[in-house]
Amino acid sequence: MLSRIFRETENAAVNRKRQIDTLKIFNDHVTEIQEDVEYRVEFSAGGHGMTIQVSLPPEFPLEKPVLKVSPQIDHPWVNEQCKVVSAPGLLNFTVHSDLGRVVQAIIREFERRPPPLVGDAGGGTSTTHHTGQESCTSGRTSPPYMMLAFAQQQQQRVLSFPELLDLSAAELEHLSQSEDRLDEFIDKLPPVLKLNNAVEDMISKNEELAKENLTKEPQLEKLRYGVQDKLEALAILKDSYESLSQEYQRLSDKYAPSSIKESLRLAALHSDEESEQIAEQFLSGKISVEQFVSMYLQKRTLSQTRKTKEEKLGSQLKELERAGY
Repeated sequence: MLSRIFRETENAAVNRKRQIDTLKIFNDHVTEIQEDVEYRVEFSAGGHGMTIQVSLPPEFPLEKPVLKVSPQIDHPWVNEQCKVVSAPGLLNFTVHSDLGRVVQAIIREFERRPPPLVGDAGGGTSTTHHTGQESCTSGRTSPPYMMLAFAQQQQQRVLSFPELLDLSAAELEHLSQSEDRLDEFIDKLPPVLKLNNAVEDMISKNEELAKENLTKEPQLEKLRYGVQDKLEALAILKDSYESLSQEYQRLSDKYAPSSIKESLRLAALHSDEESEQIAEQFLSGKISVEQFVSMYLQKRTLSQTRKTKEEKLGSQLKELERAGY
Protein backbone atom coordinates (compact mmCIF):
# COMPACT_ATOMS: atom_id res chain seq x y z
CA MET A 1 0.00 0.00 0.00
CA LEU A 2 1.22 3.48 -0.86
CA SER A 3 1.09 4.86 2.70
CA ARG A 4 3.09 1.92 4.06
CA ILE A 5 5.71 2.20 1.30
CA PHE A 6 5.99 5.91 1.95
CA ARG A 7 6.46 5.38 5.69
CA GLU A 8 9.11 2.73 5.16
CA THR A 9 11.16 4.75 2.67
CA GLU A 10 10.89 8.21 4.26
CA ASN A 11 14.25 9.67 5.05
CA ALA A 12 14.73 9.51 8.83
CA ALA A 13 17.02 12.52 8.98
CA VAL A 14 14.59 14.72 7.05
CA ASN A 15 11.69 13.59 9.25
CA ARG A 16 13.71 14.31 12.40
CA LYS A 17 14.55 17.79 11.08
CA ARG A 18 10.89 18.43 10.28
CA GLN A 19 9.88 17.48 13.82
CA ILE A 20 12.46 19.88 15.28
CA ASP A 21 11.20 22.63 12.97
CA THR A 22 7.64 22.16 14.29
CA LEU A 23 8.98 22.56 17.84
CA LYS A 24 10.36 25.99 16.91
CA ILE A 25 7.30 26.98 14.86
CA PHE A 26 4.58 26.24 17.43
CA ASN A 27 6.48 27.37 20.54
CA ASP A 28 8.25 30.52 21.68
CA HIS A 29 11.52 30.73 23.60
CA VAL A 30 13.03 27.51 22.24
CA THR A 31 16.73 27.14 23.06
CA GLU A 32 18.98 24.54 21.43
CA ILE A 33 21.09 22.73 24.04
CA GLN A 34 22.57 20.10 21.72
CA GLU A 35 21.85 20.13 18.00
CA ASP A 36 19.28 17.51 16.93
CA VAL A 37 19.31 16.01 20.46
CA GLU A 38 18.21 18.37 23.26
CA TYR A 39 16.14 21.55 23.44
CA ARG A 40 14.65 23.74 26.19
CA VAL A 41 11.28 25.50 25.96
CA GLU A 42 10.61 28.28 28.46
CA PHE A 43 7.12 29.47 29.46
CA SER A 44 5.16 30.89 32.38
CA ALA A 45 2.27 29.23 34.24
CA GLY A 46 0.54 30.50 37.36
CA GLY A 47 3.10 33.25 37.81
CA HIS A 48 5.99 30.77 37.84
CA GLY A 49 8.71 30.52 35.23
CA MET A 50 8.86 26.94 33.95
CA THR A 51 10.78 24.96 31.35
CA ILE A 52 10.26 21.77 29.39
CA GLN A 53 13.44 19.95 28.47
CA VAL A 54 12.96 18.04 25.20
CA SER A 55 15.35 15.11 24.67
CA LEU A 56 15.25 13.26 21.35
CA PRO A 57 16.41 9.60 21.38
CA PRO A 58 18.53 8.24 18.48
CA GLU A 59 15.52 6.57 16.82
CA PHE A 60 13.27 9.63 17.10
CA PRO A 61 10.63 10.07 15.66
CA LEU A 62 10.17 6.29 15.64
CA GLU A 63 10.69 6.56 19.41
CA LYS A 64 8.81 9.03 21.58
CA PRO A 65 10.62 12.14 22.81
CA VAL A 66 11.48 12.50 26.49
CA LEU A 67 9.91 15.60 28.06
CA LYS A 68 10.97 16.76 31.52
CA VAL A 69 9.36 19.65 33.42
CA SER A 70 11.19 21.99 35.75
CA PRO A 71 10.58 22.92 38.56
CA GLN A 72 8.85 19.95 40.16
CA ILE A 73 5.06 20.18 39.87
CA ASP A 74 2.06 18.17 40.98
CA HIS A 75 0.20 17.14 37.84
CA PRO A 76 -1.26 13.83 36.62
CA TRP A 77 0.73 14.01 33.39
CA VAL A 78 4.06 14.24 35.24
CA ASN A 79 5.70 11.37 37.16
CA GLU A 80 7.95 11.55 40.20
CA GLN A 81 11.03 12.02 37.98
CA CYS A 82 9.44 15.20 36.55
CA LYS A 83 8.95 13.45 33.19
CA VAL A 84 5.78 14.03 31.18
CA VAL A 85 4.37 10.53 30.66
CA SER A 86 0.58 10.84 30.45
CA ALA A 87 -0.01 13.74 28.07
CA PRO A 88 -2.45 12.57 25.35
CA GLY A 89 -0.27 13.80 22.52
CA LEU A 90 2.73 11.99 23.96
CA LEU A 91 0.80 8.76 24.58
CA ASN A 92 -0.40 8.73 20.98
CA PHE A 93 2.89 9.97 19.50
CA THR A 94 3.84 8.46 16.10
CA VAL A 95 6.10 9.44 13.22
CA HIS A 96 3.14 11.38 11.82
CA SER A 97 2.70 13.49 14.97
CA ASP A 98 4.06 17.01 15.32
CA LEU A 99 6.50 17.43 18.19
CA GLY A 100 5.79 21.16 18.28
CA ARG A 101 2.04 20.65 18.68
CA VAL A 102 2.55 18.05 21.43
CA VAL A 103 4.73 20.42 23.47
CA GLN A 104 2.35 23.30 22.72
CA ALA A 105 -0.62 21.30 24.05
CA ILE A 106 1.28 20.51 27.27
CA ILE A 107 2.20 24.16 27.80
CA ARG A 108 -1.40 25.28 27.18
CA GLU A 109 -2.63 22.73 29.73
CA PHE A 110 -0.23 24.13 32.33
CA GLU A 111 -1.22 27.71 31.42
CA ARG A 112 -4.97 27.03 31.62
CA ARG A 113 -4.69 25.01 34.83
CA PRO A 114 -1.45 26.09 36.52
CA PRO A 115 -0.14 23.08 38.44
CA PRO A 116 1.04 23.68 42.02
CA LEU A 117 4.72 23.44 42.75
CA VAL A 118 5.64 20.58 45.03
CA GLY A 119 6.34 22.00 48.49
CA ASP A 120 4.68 25.37 47.71
CA ALA A 121 2.52 26.06 50.77
CA GLY A 122 0.60 28.79 48.97
CA GLY A 123 -0.21 26.61 46.00
CA GLY A 124 -2.92 24.53 47.68
CA THR A 125 -0.97 21.28 47.56
CA SER A 126 -1.71 18.42 49.89
CA THR A 127 0.42 18.03 53.01
CA THR A 128 0.86 14.36 52.21
CA HIS A 129 3.58 15.19 49.64
CA HIS A 130 7.20 14.41 50.46
CA THR A 131 9.45 17.28 51.46
CA GLY A 132 12.15 16.65 48.83
CA GLN A 133 11.00 19.31 46.39
CA GLU A 134 13.99 19.30 44.06
CA SER A 135 14.30 15.52 43.65
CA CYS A 136 10.95 14.97 41.92
CA THR A 137 9.91 12.23 44.34
CA SER A 138 6.16 12.90 44.50
CA GLY A 139 4.31 10.56 42.18
CA ARG A 140 0.79 10.64 43.71
CA THR A 141 -1.92 12.69 42.05
CA SER A 142 -5.35 13.66 43.25
CA PRO A 143 -8.43 11.93 41.77
CA PRO A 144 -9.78 15.15 40.13
CA TYR A 145 -6.58 15.47 38.12
CA MET A 146 -6.77 11.84 37.05
CA MET A 147 -10.36 12.21 35.86
CA LEU A 148 -9.49 15.43 34.04
CA ALA A 149 -6.51 13.82 32.29
CA PHE A 150 -8.60 10.83 31.22
CA ALA A 151 -11.36 13.08 29.85
CA GLN A 152 -8.88 15.23 27.94
CA GLN A 153 -7.16 12.13 26.54
CA GLN A 154 -10.43 10.69 25.31
CA GLN A 155 -11.50 14.04 23.84
CA GLN A 156 -8.24 14.42 21.91
CA ARG A 157 -8.53 10.90 20.53
CA VAL A 158 -12.06 11.58 19.30
CA LEU A 159 -11.03 14.91 17.78
CA SER A 160 -8.01 13.32 16.12
CA PHE A 161 -10.00 10.45 14.59
CA PRO A 162 -13.68 11.49 14.27
CA GLU A 163 -14.17 8.52 11.91
CA LEU A 164 -14.02 6.24 14.97
CA LEU A 165 -17.37 7.61 16.19
CA ASP A 166 -19.15 5.73 13.41
CA LEU A 167 -17.66 2.34 14.37
CA SER A 168 -19.14 -0.14 16.79
CA ALA A 169 -17.20 -1.76 19.61
CA ALA A 170 -16.82 -4.96 17.58
CA GLU A 171 -15.52 -3.02 14.61
CA LEU A 172 -13.07 -1.17 16.82
CA GLU A 173 -11.86 -4.47 18.29
CA HIS A 174 -11.45 -5.96 14.82
CA LEU A 175 -9.64 -2.82 13.72
CA SER A 176 -7.16 -3.05 16.57
CA GLN A 177 -6.46 -6.75 15.90
CA SER A 178 -6.17 -6.64 12.09
CA GLU A 179 -3.15 -4.86 10.66
CA ASP A 180 -4.57 -4.94 7.13
CA ARG A 181 -7.87 -3.44 8.30
CA LEU A 182 -5.96 -0.81 10.28
CA ASP A 183 -3.89 0.08 7.22
CA GLU A 184 -7.05 0.32 5.15
CA PHE A 185 -8.62 2.60 7.76
CA ILE A 186 -5.49 4.79 7.86
CA ASP A 187 -5.40 5.00 4.06
CA LYS A 188 -8.90 6.51 4.09
CA LEU A 189 -8.09 9.22 6.63
CA PRO A 190 -8.17 12.73 5.10
CA PRO A 191 -4.56 13.60 6.08
CA VAL A 192 -3.29 10.35 4.55
CA LEU A 193 -5.39 10.85 1.42
CA LYS A 194 -4.00 14.36 1.14
CA LEU A 195 -0.48 13.02 1.57
CA ASN A 196 -1.04 10.30 -1.03
CA ASN A 197 -2.38 12.89 -3.47
CA ALA A 198 0.68 15.03 -2.85
CA VAL A 199 2.94 12.04 -3.52
CA GLU A 200 1.06 11.17 -6.71
CA ASP A 201 1.29 14.79 -7.83
CA MET A 202 5.02 14.81 -7.15
CA ILE A 203 5.47 11.56 -9.08
CA SER A 204 3.55 13.03 -12.03
CA LYS A 205 5.69 16.16 -11.98
CA ASN A 206 8.86 14.07 -11.87
CA GLU A 207 7.66 12.02 -14.85
CA GLU A 208 6.89 15.20 -16.81
CA LEU A 209 10.31 16.58 -15.95
CA ALA A 210 11.96 13.33 -17.05
CA LYS A 211 10.08 13.40 -20.36
CA GLU A 212 11.07 17.02 -20.91
CA ASN A 213 14.70 16.12 -20.24
CA LEU A 214 14.48 13.29 -22.78
CA THR A 215 13.15 15.67 -25.44
CA LYS A 216 16.20 17.88 -24.91
CA GLU A 217 18.64 14.98 -25.23
CA PRO A 218 19.11 15.29 -29.06
CA GLN A 219 19.82 19.00 -28.72
CA LEU A 220 22.30 18.34 -25.92
CA GLU A 221 23.94 15.61 -28.01
CA LYS A 222 24.26 18.01 -30.94
CA LEU A 223 25.79 20.65 -28.71
CA ARG A 224 28.17 18.08 -27.29
CA TYR A 225 29.41 17.14 -30.76
CA GLY A 226 29.72 20.84 -31.62
CA VAL A 227 31.87 21.43 -28.55
CA GLN A 228 33.98 18.39 -29.41
CA ASP A 229 34.57 19.71 -32.97
CA LYS A 230 35.58 23.10 -31.61
CA LEU A 231 37.99 21.46 -29.18
CA GLU A 232 39.61 19.56 -32.05
CA ALA A 233 39.88 22.77 -34.10
CA LEU A 234 41.36 24.49 -31.07
CA ALA A 235 43.98 21.74 -30.76
CA ILE A 236 44.97 22.21 -34.44
CA LEU A 237 45.22 25.98 -34.00
CA LYS A 238 47.30 25.48 -30.88
CA ASP A 239 49.79 23.28 -32.75
CA SER A 240 49.97 25.82 -35.58
CA TYR A 241 50.49 28.65 -33.12
CA GLU A 242 53.33 26.81 -31.39
CA SER A 243 55.01 26.07 -34.76
CA LEU A 244 54.69 29.69 -35.91
CA SER A 245 55.94 30.91 -32.54
CA GLN A 246 59.07 28.79 -32.91
CA GLU A 247 59.63 30.10 -36.45
CA TYR A 248 59.11 33.66 -35.27
CA GLN A 249 61.63 33.16 -32.48
CA ARG A 250 64.14 31.70 -34.93
CA LEU A 251 63.80 34.61 -37.37
CA SER A 252 63.79 37.11 -34.53
CA ASP A 253 67.09 35.73 -33.27
CA LYS A 254 68.50 35.59 -36.79
CA TYR A 255 67.70 39.21 -37.66
CA ALA A 256 68.45 40.72 -34.33
CA PRO A 257 71.00 43.62 -34.55
CA SER A 258 73.56 41.67 -32.53
CA SER A 259 73.13 38.65 -34.85
CA ILE A 260 73.53 40.84 -37.95
CA LYS A 261 76.70 42.36 -36.49
CA GLU A 262 78.12 38.90 -35.81
CA SER A 263 77.19 37.78 -39.34
CA LEU A 264 79.02 40.81 -40.83
CA ARG A 265 82.12 40.02 -38.78
CA LEU A 266 82.16 36.38 -39.90
CA ALA A 267 81.54 37.39 -43.54
CA ALA A 268 84.46 39.88 -43.40
CA LEU A 269 86.74 37.17 -42.04
CA HIS A 270 85.60 34.85 -44.79
CA SER A 271 86.42 37.51 -47.45
CA ASP A 272 89.88 37.99 -45.90
CA GLU A 273 90.51 34.25 -46.09
CA GLU A 274 89.43 34.16 -49.73
CA SER A 275 91.76 37.09 -50.58
CA GLU A 276 94.66 35.26 -48.91
CA GLN A 277 93.90 32.16 -50.97
CA ILE A 278 93.92 34.29 -54.17
CA ALA A 279 97.32 35.72 -53.18
CA GLU A 280 98.72 32.21 -52.63
CA GLN A 281 97.39 31.12 -56.03
CA PHE A 282 99.13 34.12 -57.67
CA LEU A 283 102.42 33.40 -55.90
CA SER A 284 102.28 29.77 -57.00
CA GLY A 285 101.70 30.86 -60.62
CA LYS A 286 98.21 29.43 -60.88
CA ILE A 287 96.62 32.73 -61.98
CA SER A 288 97.84 35.68 -64.08
CA VAL A 289 98.53 39.22 -62.89
CA GLU A 290 95.31 40.54 -64.41
CA GLN A 291 93.24 37.80 -62.71
CA PHE A 292 94.97 38.36 -59.39
CA VAL A 293 94.39 42.13 -59.42
CA SER A 294 90.73 41.77 -60.38
CA MET A 295 89.89 38.98 -57.94
CA TYR A 296 92.00 40.25 -55.05
CA LEU A 297 90.65 43.81 -55.21
CA GLN A 298 87.09 42.48 -55.33
CA LYS A 299 87.53 40.35 -52.17
CA ARG A 300 89.40 43.05 -50.26
CA THR A 301 86.78 45.63 -51.16
CA LEU A 302 84.00 43.28 -50.00
CA SER A 303 85.84 42.54 -46.76
CA GLN A 304 86.42 46.22 -46.05
CA THR A 305 82.77 47.04 -46.76
CA ARG A 306 81.60 44.37 -44.35
CA LYS A 307 84.01 45.53 -41.64
CA THR A 308 82.81 49.12 -42.07
CA LYS A 309 79.17 48.04 -41.71
CA GLU A 310 80.04 45.94 -38.68
CA GLU A 311 81.82 48.83 -36.95
CA LYS A 312 79.02 51.27 -37.75
CA LEU A 313 76.35 48.86 -36.48
CA GLY A 314 78.39 48.15 -33.36
CA SER A 315 78.69 51.87 -32.67
CA GLN A 316 74.94 52.33 -33.05
CA LEU A 317 74.23 49.43 -30.70
CA LYS A 318 76.54 50.91 -28.04
CA GLU A 319 74.76 54.27 -28.29
CA LEU A 320 71.39 52.56 -27.88
CA GLU A 321 72.71 50.62 -24.91
CA ARG A 322 73.95 53.81 -23.25
CA ALA A 323 70.55 55.40 -23.89
CA GLY A 324 68.91 52.53 -22.02
CA TYR A 325 67.41 50.63 -24.96
